[in-house]
Amino acid sequence: MIKVLIIDDEPLQRQGIVRLTPWTDFDAEVVGDTGSGMEGILLARELRPDIVIVDIKMPGLSGLDVIARLRGEIEAEYIILSGYGEFEFAQQAIALGVCAYLLKPLDDEELAAAIKAGAERICRRRMCADDEPAAEDGPPTIRIPREEPVRGYLLHAVRYMEEHMAQSITVRDVADALGISVSYLHKLFARCGTSFSAYLTDCRLRCAGKMLRESDEKIYVIAAACGYQDTRYFSKIFRKHMGAKPTEYRSERNM
Repeated sequence: MIKVLIIDDEPLQRQGIVRLTPWTDFDAEVVGDTGSGMEGILLARELRPDIVIVDIKMPGLSGLDVIARLRGEIEAEYIILSGYGEFEFAQQAIALGVCAYLLKPLDDEELAAAIKAGAERICRRRMCADDEPAAEDGPPTIRIPREEPVRGYLLHAVRYMEEHMAQSITVRDVADALGISVSYLHKLFARCGTSFSAYLTDCRLRCAGKMLRESDEKIYVIAAACGYQDTRYFSKIFRKHMGAKPTEYRSERNM
């Protein structure tokens, strides 16, 4: 069975891919999906997917960032989803050796063809791997991953932050909830190329973006729900990280 991970901050598109793609046609199954590049990296390290479908442009870590960090760690085929205005990323994607570069809105047949191509590559790679041990004397070596606790701590930290983002979260709160030291938690995030505060900001703004797209709640209500009591500060940091004011970001959904 071919394992598939989907990373896309657009909930409707992500759910559409999960539900509408005929996975059994490719002997594949979706083992995980997320709207965060950071959590996508953690899930990939935990689940070891064969195919990763990732949106090229997301708040925080981009799809290219995700692929660059996973290459060398995960032997997977990558399918990139891109908007029409993002052709400048195509050259970088090609340099990273992606399996397919698909434009949005997605065409079901193109996505199916990309998944099929990725599945065929994986099958050929597996056949070659099976041939090598068969030609050697003695049983194949079993390699046990040494970083399972690390991935577990990071996933629990990420989920704790997402569940408590409306509160005034500190690194001490999360470390205590996990039963580890503050310094160790800082090191875990540093190993993923980010920091506790940077990921918390990314987590809160990603949630705010989703609420702006999917609800008509007042801006101050959304700000408070995402951990910002000062609406002016929320608007300032949202614009800095998301490239638009909250009101402008919301209006884009109706364009």
